[in-house]
Amino acid sequence: MTVRETIDPNSSLWAWLAFDLWFHRTRRGLSLGQTALIVRVARGTVSNWEAGRHRPNEGHMKLLDGAWNTGGHFQRLMHYARTGHDPDWFKQYVQYEAAAEVIKIYNGKNVPLLVQTEEYAQAILKTDGSARMAEVLSKARMKRQSILEGRTKPYVWILIDQEVLECPVGSKQIMAGQLRHLLGTDDHPRLSVRVVLRSTGHHPGHDGPFQLLKVHGREIAYAGAQIGGRLIEAGDEAAELGIKFDQIGAFALSRDDSRGLIERTMGMYQ
Repeated sequence: MTVRETIDPNSSLWAWLAFDLWFHRTRRGLSLGQTALIVRVARGTVSNWEAGRHRPNEGHMKLLDGAWNTGGHFQRLMHYARTGHDPDWFKQYVQYEAAAEVIKIYNGKNVPLLVQTEEYAQAILKTDGSARMAEVLSKARMKRQSILEGRTKPYVWILIDQEVLECPVGSKQIMAGQLRHLLGTDDHPRLSVRVVLRSTGHHPGHDGPFQLLKVHGREIAYAGAQIGGRLIEAGDEAAELGIKFDQIGAFALSRDDSRGLIERTMGMYQ
């Protein structure tokens, strides 16, 4: 069975789009190469779309609708896929994260994954499952941190609330190690961690955590939620979160003052 044959159009709007690309192409008796000429991409790109490995953009779908006279079918499906909930959003998000040039993260409750220690990650994960599963998942999280040391390192800007530093996760030793790790981010020229003081009071981040990615010039976002996040590929919504990130950043301490606060907070865990 090929990868394309495993695509279930009932599983998500993105899977439906992948299936329909294959269905309409083969119904017209066109090869991958012939379809690639229509949308002005490589043959392998069309194959990846149909297998659900990569996603097309609106321009590609407009060309396809025009050539196949589908009445805007693919453009509409693309619109709803980008703005709706995708049950398989995490798999796509990790691909975007690995290719991102810029990553902006706000979290008011936990240290963000990209700067977590493995012990801190395990302590969080143990609250939701077994110790064995926590170990497996934490190692997967650590693997994602490899993007910070890859050949094409992204710029990573992180904003956290003071509560993140003061909320115990695991033992005092785990928290001390985590804060020490945050201090070590100063050695990373493309990574910045800044803290919003509790005395700031209510600010735009209190609606929940979110992340912004710039991938090949596109703005993509992820908004956290209690029982699962949402990947946002619609430009207007991602732009709104970009403004919100800047608003939170206006309340945050400078990089040096944030470092001083982290150093002082480490005293809680001695």
